[in-house]
Amino acid sequence: MTHDTATEAAPRTATFTGAFNTAADAAVRKKAGLFDDDHARYAVRAVLAGAYLTLGTAFAAVCGNAVEHLAPGLGPVVFGLLFFIGLAMILQLGAELATGTMMFAAFGAARGHLSWGRAAWMVIVTTVFNLIGAVAVAVVLGQSAKLGGLGADHLIASLADGKLTKDPSGIFLEAVVANFVVNIAIVGGLLIKDYAGKFLFTHMVIAVFVVLGLEHLIANFSLFTLAFFGLGDGFAAGAGVLDSLTWSNVLTNWGLALVGNAIGGGLLIGGVYAWLNRGTTPGGELYRD
Repeated sequence: MTHDTATEAAPRTATFTGAFNTAADAAVRKKAGLFDDDHARYAVRAVLAGAYLTLGTAFAAVCGNAVEHLAPGLGPVVFGLLFFIGLAMILQLGAELATGTMMFAAFGAARGHLSWGRAAWMVIVTTVFNLIGAVAVAVVLGQSAKLGGLGADHLIASLADGKLTKDPSGIFLEAVVANFVVNIAIVGGLLIKDYAGKFLFTHMVIAVFVVLGLEHLIANFSLFTLAFFGLGDGFAAGAGVLDSLTWSNVLTNWGLALVGNAIGGGLLIGGVYAWLNRGTTPGGELYRD
């Protein structure tokens, strides 16, 4: 991690005004500056993001599982509506989630704040530390009374199995859409000034990708590690309960989700909105987010 790319070409973007440009530019500089100047604090913020998302995922799964027993078929819907709690922790407490970093890094690279290589490296580093946070929380929760010794009938098992048995092309395409949706929520949140409106908008948009069962890399870190450490009797016994929980299936899912999320959130939201908001014609200058 070096410092020389954090703020390069700032004068080039000075004339591209607009609420989104202003907010996203500030976010990119803040993230890139911390990434370059203070490795430890950036790493901890990324670890916390993985931890927060796994805590939220666990809560949503426990509630969804209870509802599933009362009203079969509604458990995944409740899970999707409550999943936002983990993301709310991340947004409110300033943690670094890789799938959001994909959008900001692509936006920053397109705007000249950092190179594409530096943008990709930020995403990779953030992803690794998100995984560490997810594993740490899943290990602890796997020993708890509520999430330890789970059977194959638990919602965590059925959700994980559904993802791990998908066709590779389906995983990839769903990952593109998943992070496209996630970053719609982030872009919209940047533009909404009212806190209640921001919360409601982000909550409902995030629920779209979760209820549809789309593939989000860090959410799958949380779900698969909770399955691995929570299912079955004994430590890390999940693979003995869920046949699909194999290293091959897990790594295939994560690899395809990484690429698909980078395209959907990075290029199709970050890259496209950087282009949309830098028009130099009279009409283009008026129509900026």
